[in-house]
Amino acid sequence: MSFVRLMAPSGYRNLSPEVEEGICQVMSYLWLESEILPASTRHAQPSTSYASSSSSSSYRPPSSKKGGISHTEKKLGEFFMHQIANDTSTAYGDGFRTAYKAVNKYGLRQTLNHIRLTGGFPV
Repeated sequence: MSFVRLMAPSGYRNLSPEVEEGICQVMSYLWLESEILPASTRHAQPSTSYASSSSSSSYRPPSSKKGGISHTEKKLGEFFMHQIANDTSTAYGDGFRTAYKAVNKYGLRQTLNHIRLTGGFPV
């Protein structure tokens, strides 16, 4: 079950696959990023050919894992981040890139509020 579907009782309407899956992929990407990258090396944009300029308003949660992660966990996380950022599908890939740009420009809370109010991403 996706993140947005869990939020539906709180006022989220039926969303297009690009919005629903895009914001879910952003949440996954941000979580992976917080777990595998030290705060000093996190980027405001994913490492893809689709990335544009960085933004200082990006959301960066602290890592939840105590004691660090193994080399294998780090490589696996980097692989998943790469897969999310480079997905070629409309719903998951394009949706992620559009959602990620919105979160970096407006912040996570404002982006989610905009989705709840309009059913789409802020531009």
